[in-house]
Amino acid sequence: MSLRDVDIKIEYRSLIDNVAKEFYIPLLNEACLYKRAVGFFSSSSLVEISKGISGLIKNCNAGRGACIQLIASPKLSQDDIEAIRTGYKAREKIIEVALCREMIEPQNSYQAERLNYLANLIADGFLDIRIAVTESDDVMGMYHEKMGIIEDSEGNRVAFSGSMNESFNAFMSNYETIDVFKSWTGDLERVEKKEFAFQSMWVD
Repeated sequence: MSLRDVDIKIEYRSLIDNVAKEFYIPLLNEACLYKRAVGFFSSSSLVEISKGISGLIKNCNAGRGACIQLIASPKLSQDDIEAIRTGYKAREKIIEVALCREMIEPQNSYQAERLNYLANLIADGFLDIRIAVTESDDVMGMYHEKMGIIEDSEGNRVAFSGSMNESFNAFMSNYETIDVFKSWTGDLERVEKKEFAFQSMWVD
């Protein structure tokens, strides 16, 4: 079980490559940890790469916590933003309400499947989600970076960044690109910078 066994390109473009099939699924099948930070997340993405996530869960070391760590930005209304400024204690509840507003009752079996998949990953401790908001000079902004780190049990890591969010449209419809860096090559410094950036957000 090693990321080194996967044929990995230095970049993937959605008009040329099937990013879910050629990048995510093969790498996640060899991985034990997946860290992802995105501006937008949809549970539809989990269904698209579920074959890879199944492999990841089999490889997961339960003792180290969730094997999928996701940082995403919620859609917040102006009222939400003002309320967040009013008090930190209310922040979690406000964000929870904002996220719930985006959730709809499933309209078909596909929607029900993906929402159930998301709920089960969280309930079983495989997925941990943290919400990112940014604030500078009294202006609330949206966290918009898009990067990820995939790690195997040997400590090999693949980092990637680019335009792609975590959604069905990003995988299948949009024109997206990601650049890829491997820790066992001359890319180690880039991988470590991505890792440091992610961990800085995750622990705060």
